[in-house]
Amino acid sequence: MLEDAAGRQVRLEMPAKRIVTNESLLLLSLALIEPDPVSRIAGWANPRRIDSGMYAAFRQKFPAIDDIPTVGALQPAQTSVESILSAAPDLFVINQWQAGWEDTVSLLDAAGIPVLFLDGPVNDKRDPLEAMAFSVELLGKAIGRDAKAVEYTAFVREHYTVITGRLKNVADRPKVLVDGFANATCCSTPGRNNRMTQNIALAGGVSIGADAVSAYEGRLNAEYVLEVDPQVYIATGAPNLSPETSLVVGGGVSTQTARASLRNIVLNGVRRDLTAVRERRAFGISHQMSISALNVLIFECFAKWTHPDIFTDIDPDKTLAEINRRFMAVPIEGTFWIGLGDEPSNTNP
Repeated sequence: MLEDAAGRQVRLEMPAKRIVTNESLLLLSLALIEPDPVSRIAGWANPRRIDSGMYAAFRQKFPAIDDIPTVGALQPAQTSVESILSAAPDLFVINQWQAGWEDTVSLLDAAGIPVLFLDGPVNDKRDPLEAMAFSVELLGKAIGRDAKAVEYTAFVREHYTVITGRLKNVADRPKVLVDGFANATCCSTPGRNNRMTQNIALAGGVSIGADAVSAYEGRLNAEYVLEVDPQVYIATGAPNLSPETSLVVGGGVSTQTARASLRNIVLNGVRRDLTAVRERRAFGISHQMSISALNVLIFECFAKWTHPDIFTDIDPDKTLAEINRRFMAVPIEGTFWIGLGDEPSNTNP
């Protein structure tokens, strides 16, 4: 019997082999603990949410990824139980939670298909590390890969502990602007209860969206951003965006492309007037990686960028290399974080 993130008791007669999920990013969690993650997925919603470069890497090793049927939906209101059942699953996994799944759960229960919430109200009470660990370990139990899941979460805990331990007696908490899917209009930002905001806090910073946005995410006006004048600027992006107007980062993206797109972002409008930009403390991250089971890499970036003098030895590239070597079924390659670099500082970054 498993207790999921919604506080439900879920019985599995045997480890799940045919999973349908509402969120294709489950692939990354599976790939950390299962040598053939694609074989476990019988159907998924919106596979194009996966970073296109990562998808291509998975396709190269597991061509069957293209044969996974698209069923269900990310949100409960758009989910068809009939389409889920058409994939003949032995488990339906809700990897990203919203309210309103009760009817879907009832219908699947009636059809004899167990439902497992990897995210949900119970997880909301946990910090980002423990929420991730709970989800990965629960998934491991569901597919009979408990030991590998615990090995990964122990690895991540060690990396978090190094950072949070050093910050215990550090009073300085630099102000950070997280510019979500940065584009021509500044600025969308994660709100108070967003795990990205919480990770910024654990890394020794203060997201300026924490006080201004009570929802999961929201918008900041230019006047507020200029008044607060954050010491660190962090844009989020993806590989399939325009490098002229958005941050391009992710699987298969070169450092040069990512940095050029970051420069285009920070030269746009109000951003160029920020102290963070003038002092070249402007960075970019993969939005997808920040909300995945790989978010320890982004957490390490947050720590290095908010407290560079304290964390000179923290190396997210080295951490990624170890994750690839020890855990990932398909190595993750590309540019998932970027800074303006060491070019001479001037008014035009």
